[in-house]
Amino acid sequence: MYVKAETKAPQDCVHREFHNIRELLEILMSEHTPSKHKIKVEAGFGWTPPTDVFETETELVIIMDIAGMNRRDISVMTDGKVLTIQGVRGEVAPPGKKQFHKMEIQVGPFQRLIQVPVPIDSGSIFTNYSNGLLEIRLKRRFDEGDRRTIEVE
Repeated sequence: MYVKAETKAPQDCVHREFHNIRELLEILMSEHTPSKHKIKVEAGFGWTPPTDVFETETELVIIMDIAGMNRRDISVMTDGKVLTIQGVRGEVAPPGKKQFHKMEIQVGPFQRLIQVPVPIDSGSIFTNYSNGLLEIRLKRRFDEGDRRTIEVE
């Protein structure tokens, strides 16, 4: 009887290595970030859309590059501590037989988990998907213990 042994494809090993290197770089970068709050972004599964996360005086802002998607295929959720953004980008090439000469646009499911580094008002989340960019704005909640400078007009 012949039993086929399952082996991982070489590209799975390479993908895992790149993911490990990426995680290590994020840790090193976050250790040297001159910020009182560390923002950690984790990839869940599938491809990883480029994402910017930054704070203003009043908001936490997330901008994600997910061109070519329909807003119905994007989901944004939060429990106040972690923001989860997930979706599925469908095939961008037309159906039928084709020969690719270059294939760089990633398709399929994605998920990004972003730790929320400051208290937020979960009732004030604003989202906008325009020109291929998803923008999420979360209003910061200021507790009595939070200090902030207010300019005198």
